[in-house]
Amino acid sequence: MSYCSENRLPLSTPVRRIVEIIELLDYIKVQDGLRIENEISSYMWLGSEESISFVGVELSVYREADYISVQTRTRVGRSYWDLEHQNKTISLLKSLFHGSFITDEGPNRYLRIDIPMPSRISCALFKARWINHNAMTKPLTYFDCRNLTGDIARENLTGLTWLDEYNPRILSNNMIIPYIVGCWESYCRNAFIAVLKYTKGVPDRAIKNCRISNNDLLKIIYKEGDLAAILADSLSFQRPSVISENFRGLNNRIDIASWLRKPYHNRKVTLYDSIEGLIDVRDRLVHTGSTSLEYSDKRIKQIINDLNEAADRIYQGLGQVYEFEPSFAF
Repeated sequence: MSYCSENRLPLSTPVRRIVEIIELLDYIKVQDGLRIENEISSYMWLGSEESISFVGVELSVYREADYISVQTRTRVGRSYWDLEHQNKTISLLKSLFHGSFITDEGPNRYLRIDIPMPSRISCALFKARWINHNAMTKPLTYFDCRNLTGDIARENLTGLTWLDEYNPRILSNNMIIPYIVGCWESYCRNAFIAVLKYTKGVPDRAIKNCRISNNDLLKIIYKEGDLAAILADSLSFQRPSVISENFRGLNNRIDIASWLRKPYHNRKVTLYDSIEGLIDVRDRLVHTGSTSLEYSDKRIKQIINDLNEAADRIYQGLGQVYEFEPSFAF
């Protein structure tokens, strides 16, 4: 499902001026790979420092027989700011170049914003969890589509270590571990960036362990990099022990270690300890090529569930600290 609009501008309107306005609105020119008749160019808006985009705003310019058409589109998962920017685009084109417009609300009616502006930290943390949720579904799709053939590609182990170590299913499952750990690390880093950027009163100790290189400084000077992201990139976000320390620096009320040590499905091993152990497995695999025979399809799916539960606990905990209601409408 999508939300669409069309500005119909006089045919005499200089396309160059239209493009200038589009670029002033921070749209970036893209190549959509499709050859559409009468299309002049396509653009995408992906948010700004103060406007958090979930799905962006798509924009295309067409030359029709009697008018120039500027069309915008957002998808159902749009954020407050996606919709606001879409309306801003429609309004500015109308005021500068006249003509008419139509949206899903009707002729010359702007798209309805029927919710108050949410806090930026709640949206940034939702987006971080949303990205992580989507990334974690990829291994599950991979399992559904994977088709390993041959006698050695067994679902159940033979008990002969020398033979089972060559089972492509086992190697495949071990190779998934760095991916899901990377997703976990990215989520925690993005959540850290959200808190760093969108809360006030962050103490100095929050960035005491951050290191900025000369190249990072040049990126900041030339506005080619985000300072919060650059600072976060110098920290580690794999082990819960280190993640907890990083977030504690932002706010003493953020206690990720405690959140991950709470009971989970009556298991003896907490999420905190199981993730710490998973990082050890990942390190051995990446640095020495050592694989483990215990990572069956079932075990990998369990690990994905564990990491999703851990991410949810962090998201919910941050919601309590910063007083917003977490949303899981992914």
